[in-house]
Amino acid sequence: MTSPLVPISPASPARPVGQSLLQIVPSTSCLQCDVCCRFPEKDSFLRPFFTGDEIRAAVAAGLAPELFPSTEGAQINLVPNPAGEGYACPAFDSGTSHCRIYEVRPLDCRLYPFALMWDAERTHVLLGWDTKCPYMREAPSSLVDQAVDAVAQWIEADERVDTLVRYPRLIGRFQDDVIPLRTLARVTERVQQGKARITRHPLRIQDRGRIEAAVALAAGFQETPLAAASFAYHYIWRHRLTYTWADLEGHLCLFAESPDGIFLALPPLGEGPIDQPTAEAFRVMRDWNGDSPVSRMDNVPEACVPALRALGYEVREKEPDYLYAAADLVDLAGEAYRSPRAACNRFMREHGGVLEPYDARDQTACVSLFREWREQKLRSGSDEWANALLDDAVGAHETALSAHTELGLTGAVVRVGGRIRAYTMGLWLNQSVFCVLLEVADRDMVGAGAFVFREFCRQALAKGACWINTMDDSGLPSLAKAKHWYHPARLLPNYVVTECRR
Repeated sequence: MTSPLVPISPASPARPVGQSLLQIVPSTSCLQCDVCCRFPEKDSFLRPFFTGDEIRAAVAAGLAPELFPSTEGAQINLVPNPAGEGYACPAFDSGTSHCRIYEVRPLDCRLYPFALMWDAERTHVLLGWDTKCPYMREAPSSLVDQAVDAVAQWIEADERVDTLVRYPRLIGRFQDDVIPLRTLARVTERVQQGKARITRHPLRIQDRGRIEAAVALAAGFQETPLAAASFAYHYIWRHRLTYTWADLEGHLCLFAESPDGIFLALPPLGEGPIDQPTAEAFRVMRDWNGDSPVSRMDNVPEACVPALRALGYEVREKEPDYLYAAADLVDLAGEAYRSPRAACNRFMREHGGVLEPYDARDQTACVSLFREWREQKLRSGSDEWANALLDDAVGAHETALSAHTELGLTGAVVRVGGRIRAYTMGLWLNQSVFCVLLEVADRDMVGAGAFVFREFCRQALAKGACWINTMDDSGLPSLAKAKHWYHPARLLPNYVVTECRR
């Protein structure tokens, strides 16, 4: 979310003047605003995007080159807000509320509080106005109506259309709080023709069967699949990533869009060789991302690696999934499991908890427990990366808890004194592998986490599970330590694939 700071009179509609787009927000409103140019998250998808030429101009105006991940076009790196919580654009002077590079600010900022975004179906480019701008919430509709025609005409001029074709990331994802004003037919046609010669469909919960059928045919996802080979694993993160899917060369390709661009969330799914669909998927990513390093294929199982290396792709390992023998987790027998066994026994002795099936009526209490648990984790002194993951996770938990039936999730809760003090959610990856997707337990109750985990695994074992997958450790030493506490039988290799850099 960005804002120009030298707007025109509110009595006059915005209109193009040379290379500049004048604004309808009066300077008095901008200077009093505590929203624009500030962001709650360090990697906010709303931070401004700079084209290659705009980056060079910004650097010449005084911004450090390292603020831009790529010199050929990128969203700027934010910095801690010196005047409050969250983060700010490094070009924003919090003392004066002025932009340090105003004269060469990027198109993304010149356009605001108007915004470019795809519609919900990702089929048309829209011009809208952002209700996050306080002035726009109060602006007379007649003023907006007058301005939008001029702005739309300015955007659809050859120079701006050419820029949008070259840098499609200037077009944001659909936002509920941006009110659509116009469909930009010319921009839509050029961007679709020039960059997206395939149809990418928004991922919906109704696509679960389609995804699961494609996974069942894909190489490497049968015997002991990665947790990522499941619909729910991705769907619950739709608040952070925009997921789309496309049919490429007879395979289903699941794309995810982050603030930095699009990437392939899984290898091409389907029956047969993946060489052609992989090549086509990377072409799509190159068209969309330019030379951004975000273009990649995530969650590649070991079985796919030899063929991809033979095709000339670069392959590197990422954090593996943790796989346990279900019987070991249920029995917790022997010296190796003395600590988790003692934790379970202490919890039963002091609290007498019982595992119960999760019910939709438990959602509010579970979300409340998550927030308590998050505060407990923050007080324990977790690092910045861990804190960012905690902030992101609330949306994933809320989605899983509210749509567990549609997602094929099994859930359980532990009540103590009538209150839910632990909950967990999981799913079947196949007939013998059960994945624990979410788990939260009151950290002030010793053994609550160990108890809910053991009892949930007991349920899975009784229903035929031979293996328990607990996903990866997200690169967090504390989480890795907790997972090793239960002595994994195997660490399932997981890989990231990129094109070779020449």
